[in-house]
Amino acid sequence: MKISRKNALKTLGVGLLGFPLNSKNELTYFKEEFTSAWKSSETFTLKLYNQMPEEKMEWKYTPESYSWRTQFVHCITYNTSQICGRLKIENPNDAKAKIKDFWKNLSKSELETEIKAFYKWVLDTIMATKTETLNKMEPFANEDIPVWRLFYALENHIIHHRGQCVCYLRLNGITPIGFIGW
Repeated sequence: MKISRKNALKTLGVGLLGFPLNSKNELTYFKEEFTSAWKSSETFTLKLYNQMPEEKMEWKYTPESYSWRTQFVHCITYNTSQICGRLKIENPNDAKAKIKDFWKNLSKSELETEIKAFYKWVLDTIMATKTETLNKMEPFANEDIPVWRLFYALENHIIHHRGQCVCYLRLNGITPIGFIGW
């Protein structure tokens, strides 16, 4: 019988981050490590975002694809909805959704401000969330995961869309910046 690393660590009483499951140390480590990775994600996202000229904000490679703008708006709105729904907190974008064409009418600079606000909101939310809530199991992608792990899954969602944006830049003759790591 083959045992996965995850199950072996659980059997040994060790969390995925290398500390005892559900310990204060593990969640403190998560908050510190995620903060560092999240700040790097913001830096890379903004550098990539700012490579596309403002006149190309609505550019898309096919009529069915997201526009450049929508790639970033989707990351903000989807991830925020996932977090708010699972933590049962107010969505900061609800008021914006009531404004006709709010996201579509933002200038490039205004959308950049929204991206920065989103990244800050996620970190503030993590820091304000109680340990019990971060440890709560939630269904996600056909398995139950602790809420703290959801934040990594949502970062993967952003990575997916940034990868698409790299293609958008190349299709517009713009050489994307190199990956900056985390």
